[in-house]
Amino acid sequence: MFQEFFYRLRDFGVPVRPTDFLRLQKAMESGLVVTLDDFYAVARAVMVKSERFFDLYDQIFANYFEGREIDEAFLELLSRDLEDALAQWLADPMNAPFLTDEEKRTPQGHGPGRSDGIFQAAPQGPDRAP
Repeated sequence: MFQEFFYRLRDFGVPVRPTDFLRLQKAMESGLVVTLDDFYAVARAVMVKSERFFDLYDQIFANYFEGREIDEAFLELLSRDLEDALAQWLADPMNAPFLTDEEKRTPQGHGPGRSDGIFQAAPQGPDRAP
């Protein structure tokens, strides 16, 4: 059962090694894993070496153990070169692939034209007079 999960992580690009799988087996044999939540935490700690892959691990875990669909927009974003994705997002932030339709209709945050008010509202101390 857990071998299939290991191979699914590899298939989606999470760089897990056979030694990681063996460490996970040891943790399970030693009694560290009692529940599915335990397995989630221990497997992620043992097999995911970079925080870059945490979100992908979460998606794969939810798909494998809970039957949730893997977000296609998320996978598309992962498959693109990060630099290209960043350039696209900076050029057209309201059409980023990870935004929901609701987020696209109601922009939030600090975009062009909104930062002026932030800087003007900043308190000025006695040594920072205009």
